[in-house]
This record gives sequence, C-alpha cells and structure tokens, in this order.
Amino acid sequence: MTFRNASLLIFINWLCLVVWLISTFESTDATIVVVATNDTYLDRSSAFGPRISDEGQLLSLIAVENLDSQDRATGCERTSTSPPANVPWVALVERGGKCSFVEKVRNMQASGASAVIVGDNQKGPLITMYAREDTSDVMIPSVFVSQTHYRELRYFGMELGKGFLVRMTPDETDWPVLDVIIFIIISPAIVVLFLFFLWKIRMRQQRLADLAPEDVVKNLPIKIFFKSKVQENDPLECVICLEDYEDEEELRVLPCRHVYHVACIDSWLTTRKKFCPICKRDICTPTENTPLLDSSRPRPEYNSTREQQQSVDIPGSSNSPTTTGTVSSSSFVTATASSSPSGSNHSGPGSATATANGSGSGTKTRSGAESSQQKGDASRQDVTIDVQDSSEGL
Repeated sequence: MTFRNASLLIFINWLCLVVWLISTFESTDATIVVVATNDTYLDRSSAFGPRISDEGQLLSLIAVENLDSQDRATGCERTSTSPPANVPWVALVERGGKCSFVEKVRNMQASGASAVIVGDNQKGPLITMYAREDTSDVMIPSVFVSQTHYRELRYFGMELGKGFLVRMTPDETDWPVLDVIIFIIISPAIVVLFLFFLWKIRMRQQRLADLAPEDVVKNLPIKIFFKSKVQENDPLECVICLEDYEDEEELRVLPCRHVYHVACIDSWLTTRKKFCPICKRDICTPTENTPLLDSSRPRPEYNSTREQQQSVDIPGSSNSPTTTGTVSSSSFVTATASSSPSGSNHSGPGSATATANGSGSGTKTRSGAESSQQKGDASRQDVTIDVQDSSEGL
C-alpha cells in the first residue's frame, strides 16, 4: 500500500467516524432513575428555567391524569387536586394539546410541582423545549423524554400511585453538544498532523534508500593518478569540484570506471545520491530486493577490449598474396594484402596474417580450401580490404 492510499484510507475512516458520531449522538444532560427498579431513563433539559442541581432531586413521580378528574394528561390546565405540600413531587405530562411547553411548566408550577417531565406523544429523537416569550417567572426545572420512556414511567406511576419515587440527576456520562463540536473541529487537525508525520517518515525512508552505505563506499577501489600515464581520453579533472587532478593523487574508481576525488565522491554518495554523477549508475551491489534498471536509463560503455592476433598460412601458387588484417569487436575489419614477387609458373605456399580486436586470442591455421568455404560467412561482415599487389607483372 502506497503512502497516498494509506493517507486516503485514514481520512475516509475519520470521516466515517464523524458521520457515525453525528448520526448516533443524542445529547442528554440529565437522567431519571427509578428507585424501585433502578432503571435509568435519558432525558433532555429544556432551554428555559433552572437546571437540575448537581446533588440531584428525589421526588415522587405523579402522572397529571391521576390528579385531574377530567383526565387532562397534557398539562395545559392546572390540576384540580394537588398532593400534600410537604411532599416534593414531579409532574408527568404528555406533549401536545393546545398549549406550549412553557405553558405546561407554568401550570404544573402553579399546581405545586417541584419539576416537570414532558413525554413525547410520537416516536422520534429527544428535542430541546424552547420558549419564545419571557420565562423569567419559571422557577422549576423541566425535562423531555422519549415516547417509550414516557409510557414506561406512566405505567409505573399508574401502578405504584403517589409513592413512586424517582431521582433526577444531571448526566455526566454523555457528551454535551459543545464537546462534540470541539471534537469535530479538532479531530481534522489531529488527522492532518498524523498524516504529516507519516509523510516525514516516508520521505526519510526514501532519502535513506537513495544513499549509499558508508561501508560500501569505503570498499570501492582507489587508484593513484600519474600525469605521465594519462591517455588521450582520460579525464583530467573531477566533475564534482571541477579541480584538476594532481600528480600522485588518490582517485576513487566506481564500478562504471569513472573516477573522482575520494573526498568529493564519498560525500556525494553518502549525502546526496548513490548514483554516478556522470552515467547515473547505481554503485551498490544488486540484491534480490533491488528493482530492475529501467531500459530508458543510459548504460555506461566499457572499453575493455583485448587484442587477438591470428596467423593464417594459406598454401597456393607464387601469386598468392600475403594478407595482414585487423578485426575489431564491432565486426569492422581492415586488412592489407600483398603478394610476393614470384614467377608465374612458380608454385609455393603463400601466407596471410590477421590481427583482431576481440574477446579471445590464439593462432589458427587453415588450408586454402577451408578459407574458400568461409567466404560465405565473411561476406556477412563489413570488411574493408586494402590490397597492394607487388607482383612483377604489376
């Protein structure tokens, strides 16, 4: 997996996490605990009125329809009866009716309730109860619960009656909305910082891979430069520092046969690139993990020819020429032939001598018949023959 693909995968995973948090997040800042069953119900505080104290409140849960003979469960009007004044209680009302949320809370406050629980009348997420008018007169807390929780609380309230105790406490386990917003804002910066460190590590690894190990550089051969032994095409200056080579100066020889100052090329290979500055050849020994060289990369040419001399004796008449030739590795042959001054009727062995530049050396003797059989093969090569006939007739 490449660095770009890994970065994209991390970003996609982070984005999916944020979307999942937003879709599943349900902000709650209070809970209702049923003392008898120890069941916990999530709720959401209203935007008006006081909040539930940190110590919590132990209250008797009373469904409003139990206090109203006219079965008014929505709390849009005051209850006809009220519990004893010395018993703190929380009113359970249902969403709906011809009144707003704040009117329900005001009616229950006037009826003597210490808190109000508004249950949803339809399935859906928790909502925050708002009020458009002034709510400074609201002195009791109020919360909103889902339809499922409302029905369960209403069932327990109807069965247990006025002795049904609940504890209303602020919820410290769920994230508030502000924390979610901070997470969504800060998490991209964390992801970007993480990707930056991954990029730095990747660049460092790539840089180290482009450098030659010091032990490999130190093992490269060194030769001594002598001006008296300089040939025609030998370099006289270092292409890195552009300084001329001094007599008896040590030069580092790379596998491609290019030479440089020891200090110059050692610094180049260990701090910049492990390639020859001229031909771009990798100086490190290839291993099983080394990728194949690109065919488009220029390859160094080697000048490691060997001279091979061939001497051929060809029997024939006195007019048989003596041939001397030079054969190069590129199949380009230059030959010089001369005939010895002999009589026309005199028969004697002729001789031919050839000098070739190739990969092998040796001397071969062939008969005149064998030489004639090889004419077809010799015609495939590009041969230039310069013949001088020194016979008496010419």
